[in-house]
Amino acid sequence: MISFKEYIIENKLSKAYGKGLAKSTQDRLSQKGWSHESSKEEVSEKKSETWEDGYKRRVVKTTKASHIESGFKWRIRGKERPEISIKLYKTKPDFEEFKKQMKRVAGHEFGG
Repeated sequence: MISFKEYIIENKLSKAYGKGLAKSTQDRLSQKGWSHESSKEEVSEKKSETWEDGYKRRVVKTTKASHIESGFKWRIRGKERPEISIKLYKTKPDFEEFKKQMKRVAGHEFGG
């Protein structure tokens, strides 16, 4: 069986596969097992986590020596950059404080 790349080169097809191909070409490719339509499985979206899951994952004890020396024991870490501390706390922040800080950060990020 030849690879898709080899098939494209051999038949001098456009790299814009599936866009503007003749119906006969699409039929021939379908018979050989190639699909010119994008499958729904290929399209992946980022799933957003619930507030509760975010609280469990992002409220962590701090390990940085300078934070501990200052008396801070807890922090809210960044979502995509966990090395970033959104805010430091001496006691574990509750869920309402977490939501408040997430909305504050979202305001900076999205201009709200």
